[in-house]
Amino acid sequence: MLDIEISQIWAPLCGAAIGGGGIGAGLRPVLDYWKGRRRQTDEVAMGLVEKLQARIERLEENSLAERALCDAKLSSLRHELKNVQGNFAALLLAIEVAPDRAADVVAKVRARYPA
Repeated sequence: MLDIEISQIWAPLCGAAIGGGGIGAGLRPVLDYWKGRRRQTDEVAMGLVEKLQARIERLEENSLAERALCDAKLSSLRHELKNVQGNFAALLLAIEVAPDRAADVVAKVRARYPA
């Protein structure tokens, strides 16, 4: 503790003891001082709690937005994969039906979907 804080605590005690009020009269200012210090500490702690709560809420909102974006990208990739699977199945069918024209079919597919 600092000297100033010590004097703030002991000055009322000594004054009350010398003035005839006894130790009980001197304890009141000390207890009030400690109560004020505790109130300041509680206010600081509650301020930190409020800041952290606001930060958590922002992070949760950002998390939800990112999740929605990932879901949209995943949906797009699923759609693209289904298209590729369908095209591959159609290519295999074309090769089975007309094996002599397989090179033509492959050239048309490559022209449609360049790598």
